[in-house]
Amino acid sequence: MSSSKHPPNPVFAGRCVVGDKVSMAWVHGNEVTHSWHASVVALLSYDVVNRQRVVGAQWFATKYGTGGIVQARNDTAKQFLEHGGDWLYWIDTDMGFAPDTVDRLVEAGDPEKRPVVGALCFMNREISTDGMGGYIIQPNPTIFQWWKDEVGGGFKADPNYPRDQLIQVAGTGSACLVIHRSVFERIQEKFGPSWYSPVQSTIDGTWLSEDLSFCMRCAALEIPVHVHTGVQTTHFKWMWLDERFVDRLTRLEVPT
Repeated sequence: MSSSKHPPNPVFAGRCVVGDKVSMAWVHGNEVTHSWHASVVALLSYDVVNRQRVVGAQWFATKYGTGGIVQARNDTAKQFLEHGGDWLYWIDTDMGFAPDTVDRLVEAGDPEKRPVVGALCFMNREISTDGMGGYIIQPNPTIFQWWKDEVGGGFKADPNYPRDQLIQVAGTGSACLVIHRSVFERIQEKFGPSWYSPVQSTIDGTWLSEDLSFCMRCAALEIPVHVHTGVQTTHFKWMWLDERFVDRLTRLEVPT
């Protein structure tokens, strides 16, 4: 695994507005999507002429190694605490986002009351096989709430989220969100430098993903997690398209 740090832009460092600095971070393989690349360029252009939150802070790019995404995220968090700004901005390399995304997330956040704020992101859920070697796909928001019944429990995606609101959630993904440095400090103090290492659910014993494991540690420390459903993103995913997929979208207004 290799990691690279991008220094603050020397051209604009002297013009930075006094205030919160945001370290942009991503973990990566050998490719990124064009939507991510175009969005990062637009973000930096916007940031230069507005608050200079990103261009005035350290950036972190960490390549997957034998430890995969988990180790890459843990290593990035460690570097951020050593060299980063006030907030860490995770942005996965298959995401598309608006130029003002960082400003909107940071302004919705608060170091004590809302130290973790995610954008509205969607994931692919493979709900069943399609009979042709592929899977039937169902998009779900990465807005998770707790559930528990006589059978089991854990995190459950909530498709009935309110539009254009800042909401508290039990968990969210790490595809596009800001985290205040105090969150990493508190987790390290309690659990050591293991922010994203998978943990087992206390309800059904299943192993959680690295991002929901992070949210579990936040919950243990009573650190609130929020999602701003008005901050939109796109998520590039390969999928199988068929008539069943189209039928599930008939209730939506899909542009032609």
